[in-house]
Amino acid sequence: MKQLFLASTFFELVCLAAGIDSGVYDSTAAPALLGTDGVESSDELTGGSTDGGRAGDSSGAGDGSGNGSGSRERILLLSNNAAVLELTRPFATTPGADRLLARFDRVLDLNASVHPAHPSSWSPAHNDLPMVEAHLREKWGLGDDSIELVLESPQVNPAIALGRVFSRATIRVHADGLMSYGPTRNQIPLANGQRMSTLHYLPLVPGLEPRLLAEFGIVPVPLAPEAFRAVVREVGEATASELDEALDNDLPDSPWAFAVGQYLAALGLITGEEETALHVEMINEAAARGFSRVVFKPHPAAPPAQLEPLFDAAEKAGVELSILDIPILAEVVIDRLRPGLIVGGFSTALATAREIYEVPALTVGADMLLEAITPYQNSNRIPLTIIAEVCDGSAPVSHSSAEELSSLVAAVSYCMAPDVSRDLRGSAEAFLEQVFGGDDAAAAAGRFRRYFKRKRLTSLRLPGGNVDRFAPRQLVRRTGTLAVLAARRQQKRLATRSKSRRQH
Repeated sequence: MKQLFLASTFFELVCLAAGIDSGVYDSTAAPALLGTDGVESSDELTGGSTDGGRAGDSSGAGDGSGNGSGSRERILLLSNNAAVLELTRPFATTPGADRLLARFDRVLDLNASVHPAHPSSWSPAHNDLPMVEAHLREKWGLGDDSIELVLESPQVNPAIALGRVFSRATIRVHADGLMSYGPTRNQIPLANGQRMSTLHYLPLVPGLEPRLLAEFGIVPVPLAPEAFRAVVREVGEATASELDEALDNDLPDSPWAFAVGQYLAALGLITGEEETALHVEMINEAAARGFSRVVFKPHPAAPPAQLEPLFDAAEKAGVELSILDIPILAEVVIDRLRPGLIVGGFSTALATAREIYEVPALTVGADMLLEAITPYQNSNRIPLTIIAEVCDGSAPVSHSSAEELSSLVAAVSYCMAPDVSRDLRGSAEAFLEQVFGGDDAAAAAGRFRRYFKRKRLTSLRLPGGNVDRFAPRQLVRRTGTLAVLAARRQQKRLATRSKSRRQH
């Protein structure tokens, strides 16, 4: 069997390595719709030691793979999905990546294989699929072996295209962030969905179950946090010299704040000026909480940031500011240097810092971002909703109740994608009725109104919208009146035409 792993970011590569180390990919996938729990009945999803899947493990001796996967050959497909490929650095060249790549038997460049098409727009015609499969099997040396796909972002290309090309392959999904807790944002081919087996995700929110691909019965399988931490620590050891050199080994013994940027302006979610203002707010919030040193890390995929306003804000706030502009994962910095606070917009790093490393996390600009993100069904809405509710700068509390957060996320998910979230209608109505019509409606509405648009609630006939204004009886009455008026106008036009003809 050939296992094809698709990855387009370094964080995804870390999560894949953690899954391999813990043994979750050692089983044989089977479509969940067949009632298989996502794996063949002869296999079990078991956790192993953090060294169980690494290259050189003696358990893989004799099969040529060197990774303890038996007869499976693990092949990594690297995809660069950046709009301008020439301006980005391949994440496979990121410091420490070589250790992660060693877990795979082979590494292939998907961009080169589909050139001149871009991976995000690669969509072979239906009649060409057998020819494309034969070509890729020969080019990638797959032979006639059975294929198992392990895909990220299954609702867009190139994941959709790979599922269509290898039409008999079973499909796993690995989700690397908070989007796994939201609904499937695009309709995917039914033939792909029917072959979905397991969803491997990093459990960043206690008590929340992923909603991604729930309409296909996919089985969520959480990654072991200790395996994730072990991989991050391994990358940190490989990049220690680069990190120490970038910060000049001068971080104070007292707590310091870590600010993480995103590429929101590049995605068109906000303007460049708004993103710069967001970064300035991060520094001011850190200073307001008593931190005298802030390290700001721009997102690796973001264009060059405007740094002068940040240094001006730091000087006014009496804060020493450092820029960490090297391609190192934010989690590596958190694991190795342990900041006293991490602050950002709605980066996944805030959730990993809080849940995986128990570092207080603070979001800034949540209200502005909730208003700016359009359309309502934008897939960033669920990550932003979770971060806005959870990351308030307080110390993480173990075993905290997630019932209210779960109800909120369910309601937002239904409003985003009612067609694929019909099972959430009842819970969404109950939550919104409690928020907008309960005994403490004023306080609850003030807290939760920012997550919902009145127009959206109205169109779905949910509490909190202008439901009374568009009640069914009134709608029928209004529609009937309009129909009568239209009929009368038509009669007048016909009468006028008839009279005109008689005159001529």
